[in-house]
Amino acid sequence: MATMNNSPTTMMNEDVMLEIMSYCPATEMAKFRLLNKECNKRSYELSFINRNLHRTNSFFGYIFLYREVRNKKFAPYYWYHSSFVSVFDSKEKNRISLDIRPPCRNNAEIKACDTHHGILLCVKDDNLWGRIPHYIVCKPATKQYRLIPNPETRFHTVATGLMVVSSNPFRCKIIRFSYINAYNLSCEVYDSDSDAWKRLSNLESSEFYHRGVQPVSAYGCLHWLTEKNNVMRFCMRTETWSTFPVPDELVDDNCLLLVSYEGKLGVIHSRWGEGSNIWVLEKSFGTSWVRFEDVKIKALEDDISNEEPIWLPSNDTISRAASGKLGLYNMSNDNYRYLYTIPDFYYYLPFYSNFERVCLHKDDVE
Repeated sequence: MATMNNSPTTMMNEDVMLEIMSYCPATEMAKFRLLNKECNKRSYELSFINRNLHRTNSFFGYIFLYREVRNKKFAPYYWYHSSFVSVFDSKEKNRISLDIRPPCRNNAEIKACDTHHGILLCVKDDNLWGRIPHYIVCKPATKQYRLIPNPETRFHTVATGLMVVSSNPFRCKIIRFSYINAYNLSCEVYDSDSDAWKRLSNLESSEFYHRGVQPVSAYGCLHWLTEKNNVMRFCMRTETWSTFPVPDELVDDNCLLLVSYEGKLGVIHSRWGEGSNIWVLEKSFGTSWVRFEDVKIKALEDDISNEEPIWLPSNDTISRAASGKLGLYNMSNDNYRYLYTIPDFYYYLPFYSNFERVCLHKDDVE
């Protein structure tokens, strides 16, 4: 039987479905994306995302974290502050304040973020005079926060990841690991349901290096790229680790970056002056990569770093940093739109959120 994928009726149905999807919050969008392959792809285009944000009272952009050194009488210490830059809208309603984290207001470092749910893990730990750090889960858009128990702080934190595993009821998990020695990582998981950390079996690895970036979330897992170009994957559901290599042709390259592309795990190969290519892991727990031949990320004349590009907010647009400015590069029309002149920041991360309250505490009402 001949397919009807290109018939006017099918196209109309796709348009109707996209119109319905544009009113759905991000937490419900995944269900619709499973119904139709073409709608799934179109729902990742920047024009659709912009329409969806306006219709669901949501926003996305970048959180910049700044770190300045302040001197005390006997030792210097860091003072942190943050700012938010919107991708689409600079109106006041789309600006958020991160100064909502008692008892460590105004000086907490963002340690982890669920990019797609607007949830942050912030920690105040200035390492002076044996002070105990404060761990806080918060949603800045609704000014909600929750103090959580401290993990084992005897070992220095190497990396931290956060994932919202359920929106209604709200549930999040945090993975933290630290070096015991050169070959062993201590792993701890916090579950908001139990409000407690638990220690997992040590992870034996001498190659882990988080490269100063947040882990990439895809398929219910968090992913880090190691210094030997292996991907370390932590499954939040089973709380287990696995490791697999990047594409064979990229194994010996040092210009790689993990990204999320259309909800899937991707790896970008980027070299100064030559543009970038992207490979995508097609199956959730597979190890086979597919190169996307139709995705072309051209080099910009004023690229100044080998770490471009930095993030894919949609399947047709990519974040770029060139000549000290942050902007969006449209892969369809080669247009580059500057968003922000980059000052001396510590790091920054993509951030999406709505203004709906979540049940961070059991007595909260969504």
